[in-house]
Amino acid sequence: MSPLVARAMARKAQPAIQMQRRTFLDWMVNYPDKINELKKVHQAGGRKIFTWQKQPTDKISTGIALALVGLGTVQLVPGMYRLATGTGKMD
Repeated sequence: MSPLVARAMARKAQPAIQMQRRTFLDWMVNYPDKINELKKVHQAGGRKIFTWQKQPTDKISTGIALALVGLGTVQLVPGMYRLATGTGKMD
């Protein structure tokens, strides 16, 4: 490759290397820092309140989790009873 062609190709390639546009990543790079706010929430109340119950939405997610565990238990107990006694078989 001749030096003239190499220089011309380098000029064309240079602006593409120097320009960096983050169109869809700007929101991630410039995301506001909320660590101090979350830290204050988790340190409030001391040890009286569990960590997983300190945020406003934690009560909802805890309730959903307990409801699912309760539903599973309600369905598990009769199933275990039927297995132990041999009742409820399909003929």
